[in-house]
Amino acid sequence: MIASRAQILGILLLGISAVYSQEETSCAGEEVKLDDSQKAVLSECLDKVGIKSIWKIPADKLACFGVCLLEKKDLMTPEGKINHEKALKYIEAVMPEKVRKPLIDGVDKCIKEHGDKVKGNDDPTCVTFMDVGQCVHDIFLDVCVD
Repeated sequence: MIASRAQILGILLLGISAVYSQEETSCAGEEVKLDDSQKAVLSECLDKVGIKSIWKIPADKLACFGVCLLEKKDLMTPEGKINHEKALKYIEAVMPEKVRKPLIDGVDKCIKEHGDKVKGNDDPTCVTFMDVGQCVHDIFLDVCVD
């Protein structure tokens, strides 16, 4: 489901803005920690890909939305790859304590298995992000959604 994928990617990469409901800002019933700059980045990336709502991200824009979040949160290398260490530290910083370990373990596996395919600088359609994005989506569904 596209809405769930967008929600999960948003939570991973920088979380959901406070203007959305409590349900959208939580993982396993606990709130994700977000600051004002993270909320602003979310809005900026939604605008950049031409979407108004985290719940209405079409599949063809989902990958570029995810890449935008990675870039804006400085979670990509200058070469356009996912910065593995920073991405895991980000999860540790924003996610509730009770879900950190399974999320970090799962996302670590996703990045190891699919992260080398991401070519942010050489992929204007962002399609190379889809495999890692789908993997992360599945991890977050397993851990965060009751």
